[in-house]
Amino acid sequence: MEQSKVKKQLDPKDLPALKRAVKRLEKVSEKKLNDAICDIIDLGGYSVAVLLESLKGFNAELQLAIVKKIEDFLYFHPDKGVKVFDRIKKVLPEVNEVCRGHLLAALSDISETMEGGEDALATLADDAAKLLSSGSDLMRASKAIDIAVKAGKRDIIPDIIKLMIESVSKTDNYQNYQFIETSLLALKRLGGEPLLRLLINHESESALRQIRLEWRNKYDALLVDVIKSLDTADSDFAQVLLKIIDLSEFNLPFSAMISEGLNHPDKWVRQSAASSMQKAGDGLEPESLSRLLSDEASEVRLMAVTSLGGFDVAKTGVILEDLALRASESFDVRLNALYALYSQKNLDSLVAVYKQCDNDRVYVNAIGLASLLMPHSGGVSTLIDVYTKLKEEMLPEALHYVLELFEPEDLSMLASAHSTVSGDARERVIELIKVFAEKKSGDRLNLALQRLNDAERSALKLLIGDKAQIKR
Repeated sequence: MEQSKVKKQLDPKDLPALKRAVKRLEKVSEKKLNDAICDIIDLGGYSVAVLLESLKGFNAELQLAIVKKIEDFLYFHPDKGVKVFDRIKKVLPEVNEVCRGHLLAALSDISETMEGGEDALATLADDAAKLLSSGSDLMRASKAIDIAVKAGKRDIIPDIIKLMIESVSKTDNYQNYQFIETSLLALKRLGGEPLLRLLINHESESALRQIRLEWRNKYDALLVDVIKSLDTADSDFAQVLLKIIDLSEFNLPFSAMISEGLNHPDKWVRQSAASSMQKAGDGLEPESLSRLLSDEASEVRLMAVTSLGGFDVAKTGVILEDLALRASESFDVRLNALYALYSQKNLDSLVAVYKQCDNDRVYVNAIGLASLLMPHSGGVSTLIDVYTKLKEEMLPEALHYVLELFEPEDLSMLASAHSTVSGDARERVIELIKVFAEKKSGDRLNLALQRLNDAERSALKLLIGDKAQIKR
């Protein structure tokens, strides 16, 4: 590609020539301006330094165009910004207000690559705080928070909380979602775990006592401002925060928030906290959920059972097995206990449940899930045997597992069962073969049919007719 005229004509260390080229940006059309700025930056040498030095002499629109491109460049090449770090700090108060967020973001990026970067940001804490209260976009606000945290600026906490409250209603937007993640990490560093507990329930007496103790009564006025900020949050705030922790790709270890959520008066917050338990890692033991198994809200009980399945079998297998066998518990809770055992791949407990349980539906689901964990042929044999003996009303429940587990190649096992049972059991197998042939029809089933011996093939062809030809 042909080099631009700027690149051809300029020596990146020729200061007078660079200054003239930068000055000419005032006459460049809006359409070509971004390319012209990039051409100067790409020269290297003193180009970025000259652009920064010239900013205060330009109007707000041109300043903004230049700082955006400098920000982009330093985002991808932060190491190249170390030499101009102090220069950026110097021009920061001189540029138009709309430009400061971009320059602060650039400084935050550069600091990650330079020795003593955190200390170098310390003097920018007030600028970062001003940016947060100025209505800046969330990406630059996140960088401002980063600067404030590194500077240990606690009094920025209420501003962070206010922006979080504004953002929770739009967490389907990734930028909002990411901002809340950044904010949670920042608040944990600035205020510790008691502050995180207050995010979930700012009326929690134990959380208030803990934060007063840890803050050593040095920040009473700040705590008042924190509570005022949280007073503006709606009832969904705590619930959304717990969901973000649950979904976070960073597996945020915010056990204090989850623990507080488990005790929240709102059932939906308790449910979200129960769902987030698996993200707590070693921060919370599954016993924290045991109280929720008798929660007055069925939604909370169901989620607590589901979350228990995410823990190690040795920690929760017995609890889940007991729940599945508990005759006084609702079917939904017992079924969720079975699903949780299945998610643990806990075959032994599922077998124990179906051998002992007093409920037909629990029995069928326990043996169905167990069959999915067995070696394939063992699971198929188990389900065929069960299907021949169940009560009529339980057949649809069992059929779900049959169709989930059986493959077209299992036709031979159905053929064998057909030839070895009699009476009502044989009628059941015949009906099962018909449904199986319709649902699994196609080339694989046709091939399985051809592999049978002549007697079996003839018998099955009479039973299934053209059903094996339905799907191709």
